[in-house]
Amino acid sequence: MDIHPEDVVISLINITVLFILLRFILWKHVIRFLAERKNRVQSEMDNAEKHRNEAETLRNEYSEKLGGIEEQRQEILRESRQKAGEESDKILKETHERAKDMLDDAEARITAEKEQALEEAQLDITSLATEMASRILEREISEQDNAGVVDEFFRK
Repeated sequence: MDIHPEDVVISLINITVLFILLRFILWKHVIRFLAERKNRVQSEMDNAEKHRNEAETLRNEYSEKLGGIEEQRQEILRESRQKAGEESDKILKETHERAKDMLDDAEARITAEKEQALEEAQLDITSLATEMASRILEREISEQDNAGVVDEFFRK
């Protein structure tokens, strides 16, 4: 294979002419395509940056809300414990009051029953004394008979 200088010159001229033609015909399209691609890439990068900033903002808001939720949880627990303690104290107080009322009522009933028993005993004693007096008066008896009647009365 021989290289001839004419072939080299013709090839150089062909390449130069082809370059000039392609430059005039395709150059605008290539530049426009590259500019559009550059704009599209820049737009996607800006959009990605915007989304990253939004995500960072949302993450910060989420972290703040979680902190607020933890504080709310602690506050709710504290309030619940306080309410439970107050309710417990209230129930204990009511129970003590009820027990005191029951004791007072029982003591009142016991006192009333004692008084009633005393009254009944007095009535019984009075009726027995009356009965005894009537038996004594029914007959005139001696002191021995009187003592016998009293002893018989107390045996009954």
